Amino acid sequence: MAEARTEITMACSVCGNENYITTKNKKTVLGRFEEQKYCPHCRKKTLHKEKK
Repeated sequence: MAEARTEITMACSVCGNENYITTKNKKTVLGRFEEQKYCPHCRKKTLHKEKK
């Protein structure tokens, strides 16, 4: 059986820094993954989006 989880890189939508590496389930999460996370460069919580 093929692995459903894949590793993705999260980038800050404000400054563009790549701050987090996480996994997502490709079968249940269709499209780009977005989440509010802390950005150490901006020093506040910002929207982080899945990088291509």
